[in-house]
Order: sequence, then structure tokens, then C-alpha cells
Amino acid sequence: MDDSQKKMLQELEGSDRELRKLWGIVVLAISVFLSAFHLYVAGFGLPGIGSKTFLILHLTIGLILVFCIFPIKKGLRQTSIPWYDVVLAIISLAVGTYIIQKQTATSIMSGRPTDLDLFIGLALIILVLEATRRVVGKPLVIIALVFIAYFFLGEYMPGQFHHTRGDFERFVYEISYRNNGIFGTPIYASAQFVFIFILFGSILESTGAGKMFIDLALRMFGRYKGGPAKASVVASGLMGSISGSSTANAVTTGTFTIPLMKRVGFKPHVAGGVEVAASSSGQFLPPIMGAAAFIMVEFTGIPYYEIIQSAIIPALLAYIGILFMVHFEASKHGITGIDKSELASGRKLIMQQGYLLIPLIALLYYLVYVRVSVNNSAFFSIIVLLVLALFVQRFKDNLGRTAIIALAVIAITVLLQFLIGPINQGLHALNDIFHINFFSTEMIRWKSEILILLLISIGIAFIFALSQKKMKIDSPPVHFGWKQTLAGFENAARNALSIIVACATAGILIGVITTSGLSTKFTRIVIGFSETLTNAMPNFLVTDNTQLYFALILTVFACLLLGLGLPTTATYVVLAAIVAPVLTDMGVHVLIAHLFVLYYGVLADDTPPINLPAYATAGIAKAGPVSTGVQGFKYDSAALLLPFVFTLNPTILLLTDVAWYQVIWAIITATIGMIAFASFIQNWLVRQYHWYERLLALITALLFIQNNLLTDIIAIVTLAIIFVLQLFLSKNQKNKEQTA
Repeated sequence: MDDSQKKMLQELEGSDRELRKLWGIVVLAISVFLSAFHLYVAGFGLPGIGSKTFLILHLTIGLILVFCIFPIKKGLRQTSIPWYDVVLAIISLAVGTYIIQKQTATSIMSGRPTDLDLFIGLALIILVLEATRRVVGKPLVIIALVFIAYFFLGEYMPGQFHHTRGDFERFVYEISYRNNGIFGTPIYASAQFVFIFILFGSILESTGAGKMFIDLALRMFGRYKGGPAKASVVASGLMGSISGSSTANAVTTGTFTIPLMKRVGFKPHVAGGVEVAASSSGQFLPPIMGAAAFIMVEFTGIPYYEIIQSAIIPALLAYIGILFMVHFEASKHGITGIDKSELASGRKLIMQQGYLLIPLIALLYYLVYVRVSVNNSAFFSIIVLLVLALFVQRFKDNLGRTAIIALAVIAITVLLQFLIGPINQGLHALNDIFHINFFSTEMIRWKSEILILLLISIGIAFIFALSQKKMKIDSPPVHFGWKQTLAGFENAARNALSIIVACATAGILIGVITTSGLSTKFTRIVIGFSETLTNAMPNFLVTDNTQLYFALILTVFACLLLGLGLPTTATYVVLAAIVAPVLTDMGVHVLIAHLFVLYYGVLADDTPPINLPAYATAGIAKAGPVSTGVQGFKYDSAALLLPFVFTLNPTILLLTDVAWYQVIWAIITATIGMIAFASFIQNWLVRQYHWYERLLALITALLFIQNNLLTDIIAIVTLAIIFVLQLFLSKNQKNKEQTA
């Protein structure tokens, strides 16, 4: 990501503060420390501190960075940190330090906080809400304030919303000090899982991998009808799975793909909309799913490999839907692809930067095959990524000197294994010297896999360098060095801030829901309302799934409302805490419920008028942000019915014990249903629909939702008739034009 892209992204996300000189160095140092700290913890575990202390440090440093980077309001164009934000950063540090020291105090452990405990706890809540307002925006803060107001006004609420637990002391204690508040599941997932994958994606991006994905996708799809748009969908999907930020993904890939789409004939707002849909939907795509997969592990207790196994088919179906939307758009307007002579050689692309795919392979190997912890898998992948990025180009430029450096690095790595023991003993001795109890005898740890990975990665780097020299391959677009490494670490910390504060605020929501008893009441309300709607339906329209249909529709509206203006990962955290339990209480499988809210949470990110990705792509496309946002939602709406499909037919999630041919049939019918719905949205199949053909296409798509062989056959026959009719009419039209 170049400087102009960074500036655009920072302004979109609320930070137009450009720090210079000393302040810039301070923020860089804090950001790099935060990333390095998480990298160490991912690889070696906690360095002699408790898990709660780790969460407090994670949030405290995040709050400090927020007040250093994000101004009190947009448009100030500050080049330094004003005094009041310095004060807020210092207060954040003081509050975090106090909570770390007091977490095992008698007043906290016994549930009888002192007045000072309550004051500090209240300060933490206010700091979190203000940081969330600056980074994420007002919507999530408003939701949090509504929940807080409900907690204190529960005794005045009617019916099932009534409760009598609105005590100030209890509120502050539960939210600030207990594990079901700010330091609950969302912030734990942010600290343990999300940050390390944001770091992985940030380093990968700083190597220029985004350009490689785009060039490879163009090579695969560029010459076909609407090729640049199809390439944008594929490249953005690959980057979106890794990046965790649809806005950052839209800026990174959109800079290259949107001008190409405009060049071949896509209208500016359509080109921007395609990029919005493709960038956002990357959150569905394994292996990383924008970090949602790892948060899902924490919420559901389901192993990671089972989650990605279930998520892969619907994710691919979602992208098939977007690709067909693009195809129909290109067919409608006669948009062709790019001439093959303008496309880069696939073999040269692989040789130039193909080594950047190896860390992804290593990640999957450790996650799925070896099944080590999520953190360790990311740590090992980052090591492979850094070694390859640092050594390939250097081997090519100067083989002898780089070989000496590589041998020195290997020697230091070997020596470190033997030096760690004495270093830890020396650090532990500092406790007596300074009368502290901070350093442990296992402060610094080691993993034997590091040396093996280092040797393998240097060997692969050497092979790629020799191959590049032999084939006379050009240098990659980014020469990766210490500056790019620091930039990757800094960007990771910046990109993580929205997740950190959103997860902390989600903790407030969870604390209110748990403490007030709203969780069970909310479920009863939705179930009761769904039952009322079902009873109001004529008997001949009621099926076994009617009540579930209504509950799912209500859930969709809740997801779209709660997700407005939030980053996609943060949206999922909020929805997983508030909405998913409603579906599980209605008998929906826990994984299905969480995938359901994830899909509609991502669609909320595409919903105008707040969606940030549309503002990003509109700036690149030189189009209106609202019209771009509408197009983004339109292209993503191909997946609008998909969550209903896998909720009522879990076969495509591979959750049911059925024969292999039933799985294939479910995938085929779901794919045809996606194509039918995409054609309905675009009003085009082979040619423009007549009104009755379009209505039949919609009915066909809806029929595929039912997990029923009869409705599937009716839908397939109906769509086949429409297709043949369209083909016949299209040929007649061409014959008439030729005759004329």
C-alpha cells in the first residue's frame, strides 16, 4: 500500500492526523512494540504474566494508540498530538496499570469494589466508548449507550424487558473487572487470535503480495467477457480472507482493478461496486475469513478445521454468485476482456513472487494437518514469510554476501537455544536487585521448529533467486527490507485498533445482556413474535419451517441494523454475542447460527449510506459514494439467500451424515440457485428478461432454498425452460438483425 492509499484509508477510518518528527517516532515505537509483543506471545506464550494481564495490556496499549492517532473529530489536519489527547493516553496507561495491580486484590476478588475501584472502572468504560467513537464511529457507541440505558432503566420497562438489576456498583464491577464484560470473550479473541492474523496480513501486504494476486487473477480471467471485473473478484477474495478489513482491501486492490474495469467499459459506480462486494465477501473465505474463523472457535468451541471445512463451500458459492453477476453485467453491455498480449506471463508471475504463497501453504499445513494452536500456526507462517521476503531478492542481487548473512543468522539461531537459559537467570536476578516481581525463569522461551523453518525458508529463497536469475525475471514491485518490516508491524497495530475497541465495546454489550438477563428474554421475544406471525398465516401456507423462516428474517434485519458502519470482524463479534444465541435456542446448529450472522453482518458492511468500502472505491472510481454503495450491495446480494440455503440444508456445510452423491447434489442445486438469483437481480440470462421470466427466475431461486428433491427438480426444469426460451429468442433476434 503506497502513501496515497494509506492516506485515503486513514481519512476514511477517521484519522487525518499526520504525525511528524518526535510524535511520529513515538507512535511508530508503540505500534511496533504492540505487534512484536503479540508475535512473541503467539510463538512462545505469555512471558511470565497471566492471561488477564495480557488482555489488559492489549486493550491499554490499543487505547493509548487510539488517542495518539485518531483526532477528536475529522478535518483538524493535526501534525502533532494535542495536550488533551496526551492526557487521555496517560490516563489510559494509568487505568490499565491500576487494573493489572488490582486484579487479585481482595476488594475485586470478593466482589466488593472500593470507591477508587469504581472510579477507575468507570473511567475505563468512558475511555473505551470514546475510543470506539473515534475509530469505529457513532453507531456502535449509540448501541452500547442504549444497552447501558436499558440496564439502569430496566425497572421502568414493560413486559419481558422488565428487570430490577440496575445497580451502579454492580454495573461498573461486572463490566470493568469481571470476565463477562470488557475483558470477556470478544477482547480475548482479539488479543489471542485476531491481532496475529492482522499482523500476518499486514506483512504480506507490505511485500507487494496484493499486486501478485491481482496479476495472477488477471492472467486467469482477464481475457474473458468482463475480465478485469472477474479478476477483481478473485484477487479481492484472496486478499479479503487475509486482511480482515474490507475497506483496506478495497483500497489496496481497487487502486489497480477499478481503472481496468472502467477501461473495458464498466461504469465508474459499477466498477466501484464490484470491488466493494468482492472485498467484503473475502470475510467468508477460508483459511482466515478475516479472522472470523478464529473468533468463531472461541464462541462456539468447534475446532478450527471443522469451521473452515463447513465454510468453504458456501464461501465459494458466494463468489460464484458475484462472478455471475459480473458476467451478466458484461453480457448486458457487451463488455469484453483485455487482449492476451497485455497480460503478464503466469509462469513469470509465479517465479517473481510465487514464494509469497508458501507462507499460506505453511499456515494451512500447521492449522489443518499438524493441528497446532492457532497462534503457533500464524507465528510459524510469519517466520517463513519474513525469511522469504528478506532473502529472495538479496540472493538474486548478491549471492555471496547474502549467503554469509544467511549463515550468520543460522549460527545466531543455533546459539540462542543455549543462551536463553542464562539470559532468563540474569533477568530473574533483576527482581532482587530492583525489589520487583516481574521477571520469571521462563521469561524468554524457544521453539525448536524455528531453526527447521529458517533452514527450509532460506533454501526455498535460494532456489527462487537462482530460478529468477536464470529466467531473467524482473524484480518484484516491492524491495522488502527493514523499512517494509517496520511498516508492516506499524500498519498491523493501526489496523487492529478498530477491532480492539469494537471488541471492548462488544464486551460492554455482553456484560449488560448477561447481568440484566436480557439474553434469555431476547430469545423469548423473537420466538414469541415468530410464533404470532406464524399463527396469523393461512393454514395452507404454514410448513414445519415457517416459524424458523420468520425468526431468520427478523435476525437478518437485526444483523443489518447492528452491523451498519462497523468493521466486518467487529460486526461478527457483536452479532455472535447478541443474535446468534437466538437461533441456537430455536434449535439451529451453533455453527450454522454463527455463519448465518457472519454473512448478514458482512452484507451490512455493504449497506448504504454508511458503508466505508464504498467511500473508498468511489474515490478511486470518481463516482458517487451512495450509488457505488448501492451497486456494492447489489453485487453482494447474490449471496442474500445463501444463509437461508445452508440453514435449511446443512448438507453444503458438510454437517449432515449423508452419502457423497447427496452432498454433490446439494452443491449443484445451491450453485444453480445462486445463478438463478443473480440473473433475477441483473434482469438478464441470455438476453434481457421479460417480466414473467424474471418472476419465474426469482421463484426458481426461492424453490432451491427448500431441502426437497421435488422442489429442486421443479426449479431446475423451470430454469432450463427459461434458458431455452431465452436462447431461442436471442437467436431469432440475431437472425432478424442479420436479415435486416
